[in-house]
Amino acid sequence: MSENLTLYKTMLTIRRFEERALAEFSTGKLFGTTHAYIGQEANAAGIFAAAHPLDLVWSNHRCHGHFLAYGGDPYRLAAELMGKATGLVGGRGGSQHIQWRNFYSNGIQGGFTPIGAGMALAEKIQKTGQIALVFIGDGTLGEGLLYESLNLAALWQLPVLYIVENNRFAQTTPIEKAVAGSIPARFQAFGIKTWEADSSDVLTIHNLAAQAISHTRSKLPGALILHTHRFSAHSKGDDTRDHAMIAKIRAEFDPLSLQAARLSPAELAQAESEIAFLIDSAFTRATQDSFPVLQFPGSPIAEYPPTGQLANHSTSKPGNRTTVLDHLNHALHTVMETDERVYILGEDILDPYGGAFKVTRGLSTKFPARVLSTPISEAAILGMANGLALRGLRPVAEVMFGDFVTLTADQLINHAAKFRWMYDDNVRVPLVLRAAMGGRRGYGPTHSQSLEKLFLGIPGLKVVAPNCLGSPAELLLAAIADEDPVMFVEHKILYTRPLLEKQALPDWKIGRLGHPYPTFVLRHAGDEQPQITFATYGYNFELVLAAAQELLYEHELFSEIVLFSQLSPFDLAPLYDSLQRTRRLITVEEGTLTLGWGAEIAARAAEQLPAVKIQRVAALDLPVANSKALEDAILPSQTSILNAALQLIA
Repeated sequence: MSENLTLYKTMLTIRRFEERALAEFSTGKLFGTTHAYIGQEANAAGIFAAAHPLDLVWSNHRCHGHFLAYGGDPYRLAAELMGKATGLVGGRGGSQHIQWRNFYSNGIQGGFTPIGAGMALAEKIQKTGQIALVFIGDGTLGEGLLYESLNLAALWQLPVLYIVENNRFAQTTPIEKAVAGSIPARFQAFGIKTWEADSSDVLTIHNLAAQAISHTRSKLPGALILHTHRFSAHSKGDDTRDHAMIAKIRAEFDPLSLQAARLSPAELAQAESEIAFLIDSAFTRATQDSFPVLQFPGSPIAEYPPTGQLANHSTSKPGNRTTVLDHLNHALHTVMETDERVYILGEDILDPYGGAFKVTRGLSTKFPARVLSTPISEAAILGMANGLALRGLRPVAEVMFGDFVTLTADQLINHAAKFRWMYDDNVRVPLVLRAAMGGRRGYGPTHSQSLEKLFLGIPGLKVVAPNCLGSPAELLLAAIADEDPVMFVEHKILYTRPLLEKQALPDWKIGRLGHPYPTFVLRHAGDEQPQITFATYGYNFELVLAAAQELLYEHELFSEIVLFSQLSPFDLAPLYDSLQRTRRLITVEEGTLTLGWGAEIAARAAEQLPAVKIQRVAALDLPVANSKALEDAILPSQTSILNAALQLIA
């Protein structure tokens, strides 16, 4: 088969698939929406004819053309659009969210640009020779994360090719109203070489793509800018453009018509017949398939067993160093020595500084190639970590202050946490985000918050917090070994705290339940009936323990403390067991009171044991002040915990 005919058939497959998909909406077989690639077929056909089958692809909401040119099966794609169990991701993703082999797509504009760069970094590290192709539209040029990604791609000389398909409208907004300046200049400002074409001719695009891909395969980032035309609406029916203009564009710039002129009538007839049969068979077969059955055994991620395997890691104590900080640092040294897949990313983490709180001290000296100092680009750091994790590495990303996790929210919520389920369990995202949370250091409103509550209940994301009773090193090793993304919440005050040994708590019996993120249950050593259950985590355990001691010695009131390591999703069986004895619950956290962790714990307890009396202790619903007097008044304290307990007993 000639190259001209092969390219034409690829474009025709895309055109006929998209036309059929749009038509099926009127039959009720498809629902939701779709973003047709009609008019842009030459881009995908030309690019993938020049790419390697194992190259990595990140596509966007308009992904069908890319997928079919990549070599994907029209039947599996049709089944996915219909929400069938036989779809590419079992009906979970639909039109915009598909995955097959090394092909990925997501509908969040700009969100996957650092992920593609992270995957390219993984290929560079592992010396595979593969590159990453990242498709964006002109609308994505407004997303700041794109420029964070370009900066890192250029700094680290990553084999990633950014492909801009400028169809001149971002949904309904013409490019003149959305993009200032030059598109190529955006990439050139980072020293990234660009190629540009304003053409619907597949041969022109193929030749240009071959140059760009060859450059990128030499381990240099590039940008291929294709000015193109979208004939159809942004999605299935929201086209506000002038119809006469669209008709004129179709007549002048149809890529199929341009390529058809190079073929004989017999070749065209053969292609039309073959592709018509292929597409009709795909949709007919998909129509007959079954819908998936939801299996939901409780928590959205309860079906995923804990996977923290510590057998290959030493959990010995770090010599004569006994603080939480020392243990976390020791854990990172241990895992870097024993697992070459572990990479550390973050701001100012290189020696001699060793990170804002010194958790990464010594690592860059010992493992210079695997400790990656980044610009101030929190979202890109997490995106790069996503890409590394998807390619089998185990990134540990540090956000200097936990307050800045808000900048990573999209990467955690719409990408890392979703990928495993959204892609039908075909991928894993074993990354850890370390975040130094909390106040009491006088850092003021934007560097003292406890924001972990914003990430609780996100399906697919685990939130874990060390304390001074368990082993922070063991907990961090378990998080790094986990197959799912973990937010690892480190309270800043804990860094300087020594670990509590059991012998330091002679008045308490300590039980440890669960693996790899244990829950500790502390009971008074005597046989007295406990009257209050405290539920808490992290540094707050220190305040709760002091308040419980005061209740015992000053008021002769006995308590039990349930100390959580995993904040979300959680196992509340130890708490319910304690509440069967006490019937009184006090939750203690440093985040603000409203809609917090304690509120969810309290709600679950009330549902399980309706007669339980409940009090919540948390920060006031205010930003954390810089003044120590105000900070002390805003944050929970031993006194506020004690007062809550006495009020509950009264």
